[in-house]
Amino acid sequence: MVAVELYRAVSQWNDLGFGTFSLHFIRNKEKQEVDFLIADQGKPVLLIEAKISNSQPSPVLKKFQDNLQIPAVQLIRDYEGYHLISNKSQKILIAPAFQWLSQLP
Repeated sequence: MVAVELYRAVSQWNDLGFGTFSLHFIRNKEKQEVDFLIADQGKPVLLIEAKISNSQPSPVLKKFQDNLQIPAVQLIRDYEGYHLISNKSQKILIAPAFQWLSQLP
């Protein structure tokens, strides 16, 4: 569901002329991965991790955010409210998946 909604949003942003967005999966040589990466003209702009119930940011999400220095979101199926969690100089938004995805165009 998350992949379909993100793909729909990226397609709509492109159709509306907001940029040249693309949706990716990201993994390093150690086979650590983050579920989604949105890029604009090949430049990473947002990391997104989808979880069922874990409200603590994924250590791998933190690692990728540290390296890329871009915003990150962890979407959780059963969660209420929005929370910002510090990750050094960055923040990770913890959000209910249904609410955050419903705000996409």
